[in-house]
Amino acid sequence: MAQSIEEIKASLETPNVKLVNGVEVELSDEEKEATLNTWAENERDRQLDEEANGWKRNRQAEYPDLLDCIHALLDGGDTLTDLQAARQAVKDKYPKG
Repeated sequence: MAQSIEEIKASLETPNVKLVNGVEVELSDEEKEATLNTWAENERDRQLDEEANGWKRNRQAEYPDLLDCIHALLDGGDTLTDLQAARQAVKDKYPKG
């Protein structure tokens, strides 16, 4: 489950400076807070995306190679059955969100 913005902010190191034309400039308290908020919101968005769509990336990484799929389709028989079983095993491992 995605962390709250406050939990994420607590885990981040507060920035103190920014680069302006190659020179370090001290951040104001408002700039520090705004930067932390932006970072925390981006991390929360990433976590929510992973919760919603992680199964897609996991499946894609473990599905049989596309070339193997083409060969199985062309060869048919046991090769196709094995391919279908391998794909189903991945689907079972990573069910839809």
